[in-house]
Amino acid sequence: MFRCRSRGVGAPPDMRIPAIRFTPLALIATGLLNATLLSAQQDYQAWPREPLSAQPNNNADRADPRIEKCLIDFLYDVEVPGEESGVLVFLGVKEGDLVEAEQLIAQVDDRDVRQGYRIAQYGKRAADARAEDDIEIVYSRAAAAVAREDWQEMEQAHLRVNKSTTENERRKAKLEYDRSKLAIEKAEKDRILAKLDADTKQAELDAAQIAVDKRRVLAPFTGVVLEVLRDEQEWVQPGEPIVRIAQLDTLKIDGFLYFDEYDPGEIDGCEVTVEVTAGRGRVHEATGRIVHVDPRAQPMGKRYRYRVRAEVANRQVKGRWLLQPKLPTTMTIHLGTGGESQVGDRRAPAK
Repeated sequence: MFRCRSRGVGAPPDMRIPAIRFTPLALIATGLLNATLLSAQQDYQAWPREPLSAQPNNNADRADPRIEKCLIDFLYDVEVPGEESGVLVFLGVKEGDLVEAEQLIAQVDDRDVRQGYRIAQYGKRAADARAEDDIEIVYSRAAAAVAREDWQEMEQAHLRVNKSTTENERRKAKLEYDRSKLAIEKAEKDRILAKLDADTKQAELDAAQIAVDKRRVLAPFTGVVLEVLRDEQEWVQPGEPIVRIAQLDTLKIDGFLYFDEYDPGEIDGCEVTVEVTAGRGRVHEATGRIVHVDPRAQPMGKRYRYRVRAEVANRQVKGRWLLQPKLPTTMTIHLGTGGESQVGDRRAPAK
């Protein structure tokens, strides 16, 4: 135990300051308290008091991310199947051929469905002719006019000369007139039914056309034939692939960035420049844009990364595509050309 006594300057001899006693435990507690207060003060000073959106934009001072060893590949790579079974009577492509969208590349035997299409055509023509025919309506109207005149003449003759016509004759004339009016309505309804029948025949014709089209194998997009999986005169089943086609006018490039370096919000939608190393050290460039930022984080040791995907337009030079999938590729993302920074976040205190 320590004891300290002191006397105030100029104080009377009988006015003394009480003794202060310090124990080792008290000294340790005091030191820990001072250290805690100092650390809290430093954290408070390091923590920003305004949202991130209020901070100045430093994109101009930051280097654009450059991703080495990106993965460049086909945007679409599909095996094109046949939709109906039959003999493959035509195969118009070979490996390496360039094809346009909707180009005919194969044909399954369609003789039977073409005959069905011709039958549907004739049925549609006959139905259209019946729907356009109004002879019955015209005749019924003319017959009704004559029947009305006959009935009215009988009534007038009966009024002029009593008993010149019998009651039975007048009733028959009135009945004939009423029948003629109903014949008009029937002719009009028959024409409506004929038009509905024409619509039915049109649906049958459309179904026959679909049956013909399903035996035609078309290129789904502009691309290149990678593989031919069937031969002419070979029997194919529905769903079996016939050729494999890949799209080359647009390619996709995947790369990875780290969360602690670039926020996904400032990357999404940005313009990119890719450099593809070709043969003999040549480097081809192309431009595109970020189209997707993967929301899933991937742990890499103590850090986390995320995948970004860009699409770039390819072009042909002397009949050959300039960019080739699977080649070494570098992608540079140009900040501030489409992405948006996060708003309202707070930065973690510096460690």
